[in-house]
Amino acid sequence: MSYVDALPSDEESCFYAEHIEFRPDLAPAVTDDELASILPHCPNILHAQLTGVPDLSSRTLITLAESAPNLTHIDISGCADVTDLGLHALAAHSTSLVSVAINRIYGITDPALAQLVRGLPRLEVLEMDGLPLVTSVAVRDIWLFARGLKRWSMSGCVQVTDSGFPWVPEREQLRPMEDREAASGNLKPRTWLESLPPLVLPGTHKLNALRVLDLSHCVKLTDSAILGIIVYAPYIQHLNLAGCIELSDRAVHAVCALGNHLAAVDIGGLERVTDEGAFALATSCRRLQSVDISFIPKLSDLSVLEFASQPRLERLAAAGLPRLTDEAACFLAEHAFELEMLHLTFCSRITLEGVRAMLRRLTKLQHLGLSGIPAMRRRGVRRFSEAPPEGYDERKRGVYRVFREGKIRALGEFLEKEEWRRRESERMNIPFQPRGDDSRALY
Repeated sequence: MSYVDALPSDEESCFYAEHIEFRPDLAPAVTDDELASILPHCPNILHAQLTGVPDLSSRTLITLAESAPNLTHIDISGCADVTDLGLHALAAHSTSLVSVAINRIYGITDPALAQLVRGLPRLEVLEMDGLPLVTSVAVRDIWLFARGLKRWSMSGCVQVTDSGFPWVPEREQLRPMEDREAASGNLKPRTWLESLPPLVLPGTHKLNALRVLDLSHCVKLTDSAILGIIVYAPYIQHLNLAGCIELSDRAVHAVCALGNHLAAVDIGGLERVTDEGAFALATSCRRLQSVDISFIPKLSDLSVLEFASQPRLERLAAAGLPRLTDEAACFLAEHAFELEMLHLTFCSRITLEGVRAMLRRLTKLQHLGLSGIPAMRRRGVRRFSEAPPEGYDERKRGVYRVFREGKIRALGEFLEKEEWRRRESERMNIPFQPRGDDSRALY
């Protein structure tokens, strides 16, 4: 039996309860004390999502672990009162766990996380986003003991460094660069975490089941970490490296080794990446369905042209590319017929001609983001856009222009009508006056 935002009401219901869920987007439906009083009578719980119990304590988590030995899925993301003691209990009693989500629990430390992965031999999904106290020490244990992982997310773990990832001989090629930086005085003193011995794994010790890896905003990672990841997790399909600001073309070239296994990649915000790296990625991985290359100022039309030639591309985010022009927009219109989502926000050189070309040919578009583009201030365009979010200031952030589903088709028809009016005005040798309605009148 399943219970959503409610607790079992009697002894029989408690016994047969297998799924309890408290959603975080609503007012708390239950308190920590109420949950703790019920859990000892629920021995058959398999799935527990407790994100909607903000005051969840380690006491209650310990009770759950001791009472439900067959627990397979648990999500306690955002339950900030949980401590290492709760994770110790899960490792000791809930050894059947397959999926664990412990995002944004700021008190979790390395010893608890290490014991958790050591005690869960069936672990397949681990979400540990936003854990500021977790370092490379715990990450090394994940590589050693969680070989069955299929999905691993550690976004925003800002203390994790390269030493948490497998060492490969290719790392030695990066040493001359570090030596030059040290000689010039640009290399910072190494911390004890960075001085950990290399994590040398045997060639057969690989995370062959890993399909989804999210390392976004792990700001201390460098190219060396990516080299080891790709060698020891060679079948990744979804890779997120957004905001890892130390990465360069060398890391992108390493990702190319994933080849046709890679279906989705996010390298947004990697300011050191150039057209060379993006071009290599696009030519090596020909089954990409989702690509995010936003806010990489060195990229030009060349990168977008190559990604647009991907035969399966469904989502492309290329926001904040100041060098992007209508040439890229027209190439997308001619080649990326499978696109369903396209973000060109803050690409200020895109004009209405480029937008019209895309709308004419990309018939599968369901979401189009064109915010911050001066050309989209055009009279009559605003009425097709979604309403801006509360607090959005167009004077600071530019125009808000996000179009969805039928509004995309309506925008295309409006721009085609205005183009017809412009041509007719030229033919009749009269001044062209833009209109904001659907009328075809020239005056």
